[in-house]
Amino acid sequence: MAETTYRKLRAQVQELALLVAADAETIRQIGQRADQNAQTVARVADQLAGLEVDNHTTGEAKDTARIMRGLSQSAIATASAADTVQGAARAADAQARRSHEGIDEQVGAMGVPMARAAFYEQE
Repeated sequence: MAETTYRKLRAQVQELALLVAADAETIRQIGQRADQNAQTVARVADQLAGLEVDNHTTGEAKDTARIMRGLSQSAIATASAADTVQGAARAADAQARRSHEGIDEQVGAMGVPMARAAFYEQE
């Protein structure tokens, strides 16, 4: 069984916060790109309509732009949710530090190594 320690747990939570932030930024960029592409496709659809291209073709272009806008909105909502997760991870790390940092420092300062937790369990 892998041993989880205070320091390892905090390091993992901090790493999670960084990874989620990076992923949120990537997702946000994808959403922005999808929105830019949707605007371009919508302009093309308008240009096609101005050239009196058949309604089926212009309609497909407009539908594609609408779908891409929906993708953009979903990506932005996902990035926002990831921002919330990152904030929660940072808050959990800060709470762990406030609650347990002193204990960890005291244990680290002890000249005598601590026994495994099982030693302290009552029978």
